Amino acid sequence: MRPIPRWVLAVGIPVMVAVAVAATWLLLGFGLDRDKLDAVRTGGTLGVGLGGVVALWLAVRRQRSTELDLLNKYEVHKLAERTAHTNETLQRQAANDARDRAVEQQITELYAKSVEQLGSEKAPVRLGGLYALERLAQNNISQRQTIVNVLCAYLRMPYSLPEPNCPPSARTTSV
Repeated sequence: MRPIPRWVLAVGIPVMVAVAVAATWLLLGFGLDRDKLDAVRTGGTLGVGLGGVVALWLAVRRQRSTELDLLNKYEVHKLAERTAHTNETLQRQAANDARDRAVEQQITELYAKSVEQLGSEKAPVRLGGLYALERLAQNNISQRQTIVNVLCAYLRMPYSLPEPNCPPSARTTSV
């Protein structure tokens, strides 16, 4: 609601007074002596009535403006609540995504390290890689088939027996 322009007030109040004075003057011009007092009273009542109408109109505008302000504040509050809820949901989702990425990264690192251990020259390191892959498969159902494929491929790899005249340290490093 836009404010009342100043020119409306500047013109409206003198027009109200002029109407009241004109009504009083007209009633005085047509009335009798005893009736002149009633004419003045009627003109004043007309002026006060017009003032009351203007005051009522201003009160209605003020009430409407207050209601619109309250409605606007309510809508802003509801928008803020929806925004806060949306932000909370997005933050929760981002935290879950970050946690999932961290878990996936940890699984990938453990898998890569375990597979790397399978290629070691030392038997205890290879055995540790096998146990690490087994633990990874037990804890991560989605990785089981991949780990089984790796273990099967490892077992299918060709094996060469150590030479009989090799030092004992070389024999312990074979499969």
